[in-house]
Amino acid sequence: MMASPHTNSPGHSTRNATTRLRWKAVWLICLAVLLIAGMFFYERPMSVADAGVRLRLRMAGIDSRYTQVGPYRVHYFVGGEGKPLLLIHGLGARAEDWAPEMPAYARQGFRIYAIDLLGCGRTSRPDISYSIQQQADLVQGFLKAVHVQQTDVAGWSMGGWVTLLYTLEHPKHVSRAIVMDSAGLTFHADFSPSIFEPKNRQELAQLMAVLTPHPEVLPDFVEQDILRRMKQNAWVIHRAVQSMLAGQDLLDGRLGQIHVPVLIVWGQEDTLIPPTSGMQMHLDMQQSVLELYRGCGHIAPATCADRIVPHVLDFLRSHPAMAGGTYNY
Repeated sequence: MMASPHTNSPGHSTRNATTRLRWKAVWLICLAVLLIAGMFFYERPMSVADAGVRLRLRMAGIDSRYTQVGPYRVHYFVGGEGKPLLLIHGLGARAEDWAPEMPAYARQGFRIYAIDLLGCGRTSRPDISYSIQQQADLVQGFLKAVHVQQTDVAGWSMGGWVTLLYTLEHPKHVSRAIVMDSAGLTFHADFSPSIFEPKNRQELAQLMAVLTPHPEVLPDFVEQDILRRMKQNAWVIHRAVQSMLAGQDLLDGRLGQIHVPVLIVWGQEDTLIPPTSGMQMHLDMQQSVLELYRGCGHIAPATCADRIVPHVLDFLRSHPAMAGGTYNY
């Protein structure tokens, strides 16, 4: 049998060789991209995790935006349609920490605004004391900038303190207030304020043990990236802690002046700010509802979101004059 005139021709061999070279080049490029991506993930795993969170929020219809509040450029997330709900994070945190809850609120008829406070996330880092009053003033300016006249406000930890102070000073602009494992009252702490400024893996582990009764075991390279980030923002956290310790913005004896409905959410295993602080807030605000969650610590809004969110939604949908009470979940 005679061979095809094209099978062994020089041109055919050249084309095969060219095709093989092209495929090799493609595989080499893919391998290089994977290696670079792997190196980036190893060096900056938190940046990769952040990208994933922002993508999930974007897919849920929650956008990342900026607005100007006086001299400050303020970052926030916004999404959903309906009654406004402002979410305020805690010390050393940022708006993304509300990611476990934001989509649920947006799906259930609320217009979500999750703000990065001064010195946090992607908001400006001015040379100020980072007091609770300054953060409450930022909230006031932010709501004006986004044209929100009245809103429900939810705050977590230090953000709860900001929420309560803002509610005290601007009661006509708050429909309901929700505070989760909130600071703001005097309490006895069994730890040093320096715990918020970890400098090594051991100190980071101590902080995580205070934040949650069930801390995750993280790879070494992830812990190193967390420490790197915390070091960059340590001066802001230090100033904020010093301002809080000064006590000028404490709310002891003032919460009785709040008359809007208030939901108090607390992790029963919170060792950072004990549940007794939440109980005192409940006593001071007779119209409030106190909910205690078993097995949850200080970061309950993240780790126990699946249990907390339905009750928050029930509270937000309820009549403004709902009676106070204490509930265990």
